[in-house]
Amino acid sequence: RNDAQLAIKMNPTPEAYSTLAKSLFYMKDYRASIDAFQSCMDVLPEEEGLTMFDQAYLQKAQAALTEEIEKNPAEIDARSTAPTIPKLPPPRFVPREEAMALTQNMPRPPKKWPQQTPSSPQAIQCGKEREIMFLSEALGIKLNRGTDGIVRVVGLAPDTPASPVARKGKIQVGDVVREAAGVDIRRPITNIMWGDTVALIKLAPRPISFM
Repeated sequence: RNDAQLAIKMNPTPEAYSTLAKSLFYMKDYRASIDAFQSCMDVLPEEEGLTMFDQAYLQKAQAALTEEIEKNPAEIDARSTAPTIPKLPPPRFVPREEAMALTQNMPRPPKKWPQQTPSSPQAIQCGKEREIMFLSEALGIKLNRGTDGIVRVVGLAPDTPASPVARKGKIQVGDVVREAAGVDIRRPITNIMWGDTVALIKLAPRPISFM
């Protein structure tokens, strides 16, 4: 949250407000999260709107705030009128030369950093795509993003009449996931992109579709 607030102070971009809103959501400060999403929409160009991820977080924050108000309206009112915490001054920028002089024993950085994914990943041999519909809250599958940036099914719970898992379509361990909750992941993705996709899968209403 502090990094996002500093970024907003330096340059109030939609991305900075979006990061702040999601941070406040995870801190369960739903009212402030909704306000940050509103600020994000205010600085967006007229032809643009919130991303699919941000819309899902905003809806979740609105629902959580409504539930809090219904459970204890007096506590919410007291929280909204509480005095604001004074802001700390932003950290001082230290030039690289000065930082290196203060840390003389620091080892030299490598000449070349390892890449997150291979520069030329091998082609993935996939069969015909098929759609899987998950009807229950629990998907009953375990997914993994490999070092090549491709998402695969690595675990599968049986779909039996006594199981809480309900799905339509054929799925098996080793399948490559090409699309999840409307997000195209046919190309290799980074850890950050996969983290956002997982968050959307958890927030998306059921039924939810995979390819």
